[in-house]
Amino acid sequence: MRTKTKNEKQDFLPKILYDLKTPALAQITALETLLKISGKNFGAQDKDLIELTIHSCRYMQHLIEVFSMINTMECERIKPFCEVFDINEILEKILNELKIILKYKNITVNIDTKEELLIYADKLYIKITLFNLLSNSIDYSFENSNIDINFRTRKNHLILEIKSQGTPIVTNFSKEIFEKYKRKSTFNKTTLGLGLYLSKEIINAHFGTIIAKSQENNINIFGFEIPIR
Repeated sequence: MRTKTKNEKQDFLPKILYDLKTPALAQITALETLLKISGKNFGAQDKDLIELTIHSCRYMQHLIEVFSMINTMECERIKPFCEVFDINEILEKILNELKIILKYKNITVNIDTKEELLIYADKLYIKITLFNLLSNSIDYSFENSNIDINFRTRKNHLILEIKSQGTPIVTNFSKEIFEKYKRKSTFNKTTLGLGLYLSKEIINAHFGTIIAKSQENNINIFGFEIPIR
């Protein structure tokens, strides 16, 4: 009886998550079509509000993906499907999705290289990880500040670090922040902590290491190190 109930729960959540994807996608399509057809008749503030709503819908889509993957993790381990791709292309797409939030907080993102950087990893999983880490950096950054994204390689490993200016991470909390359902009271946003937890699990599945630390002058660093091939 207990096994049957567990199986019913495992079947129920994916169905709910699937049903949630449809309205989110419909809202995004409708709003993007509205901007394309009638955008020239809107003022700058109206366009910003519509783009902010589109961002919220995309973020909802992202959360649905996160919940879906975590539900899968409850049943089996993450199994990356690796391929060769340019991580810069993924980063460019993510920044485009987050542009309205960057504009709203007046945050400038600086990337240390535009050169092609090929890695061998799961493209979808790395995109989700980058989205989570960059979103987290934006959420907790001071307004009118900079975010610096740095790449470097070391012994066939890629090290990616996102440096932002914001409330420092308490030393002990830098480890707990990647645990499921962990929060920090000094942060200005309440979350379930699922995005960072999933990011850690994804990087672990790539035989890598997740990064969370603070430096002087209110500098926080989030990122990861993974084998390039």
